[in-house]
Amino acid sequence: MNSQGEHTVIILLVASSAIRNYMLSLCRKNNYDFFVATGPEDLVRKIKKLDSTIAFVDFEAVTTYGAWIYSRINATGADCNVILLSDENHRSLIKEAMEFGVYACILAPYEKWEVLTMVRNILSKKKCRAEKKHTKARIKMV
Repeated sequence: MNSQGEHTVIILLVASSAIRNYMLSLCRKNNYDFFVATGPEDLVRKIKKLDSTIAFVDFEAVTTYGAWIYSRINATGADCNVILLSDENHRSLIKEAMEFGVYACILAPYEKWEVLTMVRNILSKKKCRAEKKHTKARIKMV
């Protein structure tokens, strides 16, 4: 939870059950709140309801549903950072993802330290933005 009471939730749109289970395990072990989206519409619906999210999308989901997933997320206007989980065979999806404004891409084998560092960096930046916003609001009140 950041200083403004906003809470960041990790949302997984991960078609690969092995990758999804791995990510769920990381979320549980690190006490992150998470939600597993059943498809793009479910993902977008959840993002719209939450103050702050980090969405992990795997290459299988992008291959299945298309890159328009990123446009739909961007169209929500929500505070959501998207991270693409890819592998060597799907590197072509990375350039496309970055063009749509994806925060980052992680290549398999999705090392624990790499995933957690990415999440912690995002949370730290969100906290700093919230603190600045809170400070500006207090200054205006004075």
